[in-house]
Amino acid sequence: MLFPSKFTSFEESTISKMVLILETKDTNEITVIELYTKLKKKFDSIDEFIFALDGLYAIGYINIENEVIKYVN
Repeated sequence: MLFPSKFTSFEESTISKMVLILETKDTNEITVIELYTKLKKKFDSIDEFIFALDGLYAIGYINIENEVIKYVN
């Protein structure tokens, strides 16, 4: 997971990628594949996407059950 520092800009950090995921919240639920398909052009790799999902899960913004992402209110 990349954090902003003097060597890593905010735009390159995982936190900025987490914001991209939260901004695409159209409904309360979406599958992981659907979300990645929507956002894959904004991520350099699938690893960045997974790290961003992990971060959002760790801080309690999303739950993931059976490949379905549920946004926590």
